[in-house]
Amino acid sequence: MSGHEPSWKDWHCYRKPLRVYSPDFDVLVSYFNKVYPIIDASDNTERDSFDVCFDNWIKQDDWIKIIHNIEVDLINYSKVEQDFLKTFIDWIKEALQHTSIIVVEGNL
Repeated sequence: MSGHEPSWKDWHCYRKPLRVYSPDFDVLVSYFNKVYPIIDASDNTERDSFDVCFDNWIKQDDWIKIIHNIEVDLINYSKVEQDFLKTFIDWIKEALQHTSIIVVEGNL
């Protein structure tokens, strides 16, 4: 349906959240916070910071910024950390081929 905007219920039923657990979460959360404040994709309200306890609805434009920030810093990480971050980036890029919103659940 042209021009149809999915409601929160539509996205809630559809979503496949990205789950990030410690200690990997600790590496990624700083990159998430660099793009805030953002407009939450679920309700179009401004969010000041990444919510470590609940869902974070992140739009494609913000993911592109996150990816860029990680790629710029890759040289500063060990080989093992680089491999993790590259795998994360590849997962995000693949997911963005299918959706414009990825939900990240806080893990605290």
